[in-house]
Amino acid sequence: MHEGEQAVAFLELKSGPRSGERLTLRPGRLVIGRHPACDVIIDASAVSRQHAAITIQDGQHTTIEDLRSRNGTVLNGRLLTAPHQLADGDQIQICEQLLVFSVGDRPARADSQSNSGPLSVSFRTSLFDEVVDEGDHDSIIVSQLAVAEPAAGEEGSGEHAEAKLRAVLGLNRAIGSSLSLEEVLPRLLDGLFEVFPRAERGFVLLTDPSSNRLLLRASKIRGKAQTGPLRLSLSLIDTVVKSRRAILSADAAADSRFNASDSIVDCRIRSLMCVPFLGADGLVLGVIHVDSRDVRNGFDQSDLVVLAGVAGQAAQAVEQAVAHDRRVQQEQINRDLELAHRVQQGLLPTKPPEIAGYEVFDYYEPAKHVGGDFFAYVPLSEGRLAIVLADVSGKGVSAALVMAALSADIRYCLASERDLAKAVSLINESFLRGGWDDRFATMAVAVLDPKSHRVTLASAGHLPVFLREASGRVSTVGTELGCLPLGLDPDCSYTSCELDLAAGSTLVFYTDGISEAMDHEQRLYGLERMEEVLAGPAGGAGELGRRLLADVERHAAGQIRSDDICLVCVGRQPAVGAPVESAQSPRAVQGRPAVQPKA
Repeated sequence: MHEGEQAVAFLELKSGPRSGERLTLRPGRLVIGRHPACDVIIDASAVSRQHAAITIQDGQHTTIEDLRSRNGTVLNGRLLTAPHQLADGDQIQICEQLLVFSVGDRPARADSQSNSGPLSVSFRTSLFDEVVDEGDHDSIIVSQLAVAEPAAGEEGSGEHAEAKLRAVLGLNRAIGSSLSLEEVLPRLLDGLFEVFPRAERGFVLLTDPSSNRLLLRASKIRGKAQTGPLRLSLSLIDTVVKSRRAILSADAAADSRFNASDSIVDCRIRSLMCVPFLGADGLVLGVIHVDSRDVRNGFDQSDLVVLAGVAGQAAQAVEQAVAHDRRVQQEQINRDLELAHRVQQGLLPTKPPEIAGYEVFDYYEPAKHVGGDFFAYVPLSEGRLAIVLADVSGKGVSAALVMAALSADIRYCLASERDLAKAVSLINESFLRGGWDDRFATMAVAVLDPKSHRVTLASAGHLPVFLREASGRVSTVGTELGCLPLGLDPDCSYTSCELDLAAGSTLVFYTDGISEAMDHEQRLYGLERMEEVLAGPAGGAGELGRRLLADVERHAAGQIRSDDICLVCVGRQPAVGAPVESAQSPRAVQGRPAVQPKA
């Protein structure tokens, strides 16, 4: 390793939607999981909120440990049971996501712009099917210039000073009162073509913050429009981004220092300039690329100084336009989310049902504008009522859409099939036909007959239901059902059980936003604490539910909520003057799939 260089550790994603992304690991602890606060977020339901951690100590020793994840962490094909030191080339498997750890050497300053992750210079464009040269190229430059350098020492001719003045005036016209990139960038290119009459093509590529890749955002071609795919030199743009310096190639097609890359030779570019946009924080916002095939009158050093000056002033306009566009986009997103929130609220009960001799309490709060938790009260024949809680995997709008479809299936199947176990099987089959990819949903259903005070329970992989008796004794019911969540197995045989709800007893249904709420030390609220709170004195279902929610809020005070919270308490009022009763033990009732599997 040369003087001034340091060993750098990387984590490269090899699968999933972010495949190919390479993350620079800094000293300290990096947490991998699906919680929004994690350093590396893997948005998959099988991944735990905090799944694994990588720690770099003394800049040399790098270890990985599994954070007691639900599905484990696999290192080089073996399940990780204890912290293990990583070596170059180690493969880390987290559910369906494959990551590769590597160590390399590079100058310390090269990482100065990766505050928000390494910038990948593999290009994507929304305007053309772009073809680029992705080979390795020599980065020796024909001529280069620091964008922030003052131009006074570089020029000296009146012609150059006049050209620069025209460029500045053109830039001012380009910005004008325009705030959007869709207006600023085309006007910027128009101004550049006035300043450089020899320019035949001009392009502006900007960094996409979501992927750290350069995207083609504006282009201008003089004369006849180019047919076929757009050709740009990855080697040159890559050098500009890494060095953060303006580059002039007097005769790029003949310049062996770019190894005659196909993207240059095919276009027969004889002269080109490429200059970076540098933001106020020193990060590369993008690049301006101008080229010409005029061999006799190519660009010179004074032209590069002018373009560098333009880029220096245009960077501020670009930053302002990007910020404006983001605000406009965010406002539109907020309006859409608010509409989605109102639509989802319309699918949920507006108030608990009124049942003679019973008290029902419910509470719902999504972690975001919309969520994947669902609860409903479905009236059935003979005065019966179905109480349903469901939790769709995932978060946000996508989970809410799945929930909306599931809610319709739940209502239809429960209303059309009296046998609860068969009804759940029908819901599972419908969910699978929906083709929700890797989505699944847990669900708990209780059918209450208020005349006989009998409850029939069924569960599709949901958390256990708590039963609080009038005496204060708390237990779980339906734990023996043990069926899979919806959407995993078309042949799953769901079962149900029955219990008599004694006077003064309360059934408590909830989602994991309560049981897995975390405090500032990342400790779970847990079922044990929940059981202790439920065992305390309570005057009814409403008081019990409010006390539980208040305790969860105390536990997670100040922490970002990552899961939706849904709670339903159904309590039978105590009999006047009657002694306290104890609930009978549940009686198991075997159900059959709605469609029998083929032999």
